[in-house]
Amino acid sequence: MTKNKRKGFDDLIARRDELGDASPPWSLSEEEGPESAVEPSHGTDAGPAGPEAVPAPYETANIGELTVAERDDLAACESAIDTLRVAFWAAGKALQVIRDARLYRTTHPTFEAYVGERWEMTRTQADRLIRAWPLAERLTPIGVKIINEAQIRELLPLADQHGQDAAVTVYRTVAEAGGVRVTAALLKGVVAILPPDRFGHAEAVAQIRAYLAGEIAPPDSSPTTPAELWSVEAGRVRTALRRVRQGAVSAAVEHPDDARKLAAELRELADEVEQGLQ
Repeated sequence: MTKNKRKGFDDLIARRDELGDASPPWSLSEEEGPESAVEPSHGTDAGPAGPEAVPAPYETANIGELTVAERDDLAACESAIDTLRVAFWAAGKALQVIRDARLYRTTHPTFEAYVGERWEMTRTQADRLIRAWPLAERLTPIGVKIINEAQIRELLPLADQHGQDAAVTVYRTVAEAGGVRVTAALLKGVVAILPPDRFGHAEAVAQIRAYLAGEIAPPDSSPTTPAELWSVEAGRVRTALRRVRQGAVSAAVEHPDDARKLAAELRELADEVEQGLQ
């Protein structure tokens, strides 16, 4: 990194701190970006960690429960991942301040020139981050996980057409569904089954719950990638299993052949998944 860009990075960090957000504004690529691959962790409540707080990579022969030191290492690593997840939000907020207040004016004639020369970022990238952060801020208090940019991208068209309250309803309904992992692919499927020309709270909640239960499918149910298909369908399977779990034993007594067949298929699937993880 050149001295000029290093100074620019420090300036943006300082400006971000004035806004009360302690997350560094990196991960600004034009393409999908790492935020789409990093799902919310289940780690510590500690604040975001920088590279200096992450231990050097190491291998271990330990099995079983984590040691105290290993738990500390896990907490530090997950905190660092948290920093990556919220980077787009901090960057978008900081960029809007710089753009709206014209804080670039002593060094660059336009905001486009500023982001291009200082950050090697296109105006489209900058505008995308600016557009995303207010919805991210609105959604973050829901639950304990911080939404990522990939999820925001799936909700922005809905928010643009029907308002942020519509996006909040969709995200909250999915997040509060038992056994469902909120992912960008799942949100994409949920948005696809909603009527494009209207949005009613009660109607949307009912449709989303039916979709998560596997009762309805999106208009275009063809999968995009195997990973997206797995993410969406796994969440729906978990929901369906939890709905029938209480009556599973009595149903097995009444329909033993079907129960044995289903159990065998589930065991076969579980074995295939476990083998793929080895």
